[in-house]
Amino acid sequence: MTQIYIDIHTHQHHSSETERFDVFNLILNADPDDHYLPPVTAGLHPWHINESDPFKGISILQELLRDHEILAVGECGMDKVISVPLNVQQDVFQKQVSLAKEYGKPLIIHCVRAFDEVQQVLKSENFTGHIIFHGFNKNQKLAEQLLKKGYYLSFGSSILTGKLDETLVATPLEQLFLETDDAHADIRELYAYAAQLKKISINELKENIIRNYQLVFE
Repeated sequence: MTQIYIDIHTHQHHSSETERFDVFNLILNADPDDHYLPPVTAGLHPWHINESDPFKGISILQELLRDHEILAVGECGMDKVISVPLNVQQDVFQKQVSLAKEYGKPLIIHCVRAFDEVQQVLKSENFTGHIIFHGFNKNQKLAEQLLKKGYYLSFGSSILTGKLDETLVATPLEQLFLETDDAHADIRELYAYAAQLKKISINELKENIIRNYQLVFE
């Protein structure tokens, strides 16, 4: 896994390239995508929770965990911008945290304006595994609060706007990931931007993210 570009979280099917390593994400409570190759993460996304059947997809998640077919649980979490009641989101998130704990898997978390609530669930479940807050686009103060707890932050194409420069600079290399998520972005462009901002070579950035990947997932 030397000198590759790891994309820790993507919903895009990229052409196979030897210098890329894409971690595809399955949204199990939407229409699951059967056309994927490992490595894969999977979870119930808060956007797609159906109040009449909030745990739709949980049996598939349990099966994937039993069969050791996924790297991590998620993306899962809580989102205060959507119409799904927060208590319903919390129940679905808490179940996934419990499963991740049971099977010893990391969590990939989607969180919008609910950082206190998400951390309360993690605390109530006594979750001590690795945690990645994906698509992080908040301020440096919140980043530092999460980093102090040992969490990882994964940044997407929003870094290219320049609005997250301070947050990205403040994020230690040993707690950093990069991702394309659902954007039609080139992961290599994100690496180039982050490396320049941090005043390091792209190869040094690659090496650090590879080490993070190995620590969290292997």
